[in-house]
Amino acid sequence: MTNQVFGIDLGTTYSAIAYINDFGNAEVLRNREGDETTPSVVFFESETNFVVGKEAKNAILVNQDATVSLIKRHMGTAFTQQFFGTAFGPEGISAIILKDLVDYAKEASGVDTDKVVITVPAYFGLAEKEATRQAGVAAGLDVVGIVTEPVAAALSVGITGEETRTLFVYDLGGGTFDCTVMRVSPGVIEVIGIDGNRLLGGADWDARLFALLNEKFIAQAGLDDDPTTDEDFAQDLMTKVEETKKTLSSRERTSVTLRFGDTLEKVEVTRAEFEEATRTLVDQTLEIARRALDTAREKQPGLEIDDVLLVGGSSRMPVIEKSLQNELGWTLRKTELDLAVAKGAAIYGNAGLAFAETIASGDSSADDLGTDEKKFLLGTSTVEIRNVLSRSLGVQFVRRDPAAPNGWTPYVDFSAHGNDSLPLDAVFQGSTVSDGTTELEIHIFEQNSPVENEAPSENREVTPPEGAVLRNLPHLSADSTIEFELHIDAEGHATLTAYEPTSAQRIEMHVSLAVLQDEDVQQLKQTIAGMTRSA
Repeated sequence: MTNQVFGIDLGTTYSAIAYINDFGNAEVLRNREGDETTPSVVFFESETNFVVGKEAKNAILVNQDATVSLIKRHMGTAFTQQFFGTAFGPEGISAIILKDLVDYAKEASGVDTDKVVITVPAYFGLAEKEATRQAGVAAGLDVVGIVTEPVAAALSVGITGEETRTLFVYDLGGGTFDCTVMRVSPGVIEVIGIDGNRLLGGADWDARLFALLNEKFIAQAGLDDDPTTDEDFAQDLMTKVEETKKTLSSRERTSVTLRFGDTLEKVEVTRAEFEEATRTLVDQTLEIARRALDTAREKQPGLEIDDVLLVGGSSRMPVIEKSLQNELGWTLRKTELDLAVAKGAAIYGNAGLAFAETIASGDSSADDLGTDEKKFLLGTSTVEIRNVLSRSLGVQFVRRDPAAPNGWTPYVDFSAHGNDSLPLDAVFQGSTVSDGTTELEIHIFEQNSPVENEAPSENREVTPPEGAVLRNLPHLSADSTIEFELHIDAEGHATLTAYEPTSAQRIEMHVSLAVLQDEDVQQLKQTIAGMTRSA
């Protein structure tokens, strides 16, 4: 290869960056502190200076007005925070993290490239994926791909399709949870079913342990007031919670020394107490795992799982392995929990680049592709990666309803469903409601709940920002037919075409729910380019 692509696991609580080293292996690059993972925390020291990582995390409560964490949970939303008079949304905060990771990775590896592949949870929808891409652009990077974390994890353990296997990926990260069923066979890695919760992750276990230790401290010390109202106490407890959680993964009990004013107590906590306090969280993951498995078996009856991959730092808690073995009967295969996704992203990016270079060189051994297919060169094998749609897409229609104020009730008719194989094409029809129709507004929605709900208010509109109006219609009568074609490519990018046969009027819409417009991203890019990392 004549070029390189960095693979970035942009995590909710920790991030990592990897590349392909001189030996052809994926390697995670250590950060300035010598750690393989970097806390996804940003501290704004001034209008133009920032700190990313451990230092920012260690002072998160003391400097809470100038610090932001868990920003990935807001990806794809209009959530903003003000720092020194400048508003930053999820794209901007994520861009600072991405820029910091890449800047030092270049220095550490000697690889001078801005090409990156960024990972996202499998259950991310259009809004979250587009926000992630925009964050990369705002960081001044060339985002050559967005890959789901489970696919990246599978690539990291050497899955190349040389033998047929069915994998279940259980990915419990710091802030998101995903389950993915995929079939690996010669030349093909095919995602069959996904499910997840983008607001469930290790941070929720931390919050439960924080509350448990605080309750124990209050009881032992005989306090009447909640000591966590004191920022210094809360910061100290928060710092110790993460270490306590790690310790309880290897020991049955541990103790934490906490001080509040003149009160000093050594608080003991057992693994059993921690597991009891977080049992409902584990149960949520099991419910999602079962749902993902059921979805896959609906598509492929009789499907059996050959390997279960554990991914994500929070998966190392013993209760996770124990629950999956006891309740689902699975034997588990652990990955490099914290590093697998970044390594897989690097493999994905460079394998795609290798295939593109092979095609460009005119090598007849590589099959040519249609524009909808994604193929990669893994070693000497050409592999196609087939994905599924993360969430259902549909168009808003109306139906007669005598109880409605105007006699009509809007509803969303989903023509593309979550877990449908990609690429896909759907053809469907609608009709006009009233006589004399000269234009029609079209509204497109993405599923925004665990199961499809036809109420527009329960979904997210993904109509293009400029709107979607089919104009210049010839005063159509009621019940005139409007034809629709929905096309979704291999990476989940959707295009909807509406066509009126008698007038041949047509409108084509590229579907993406972007909070930021292109000019906003470019302005953000300039702002971040003018900022520097504090030494």
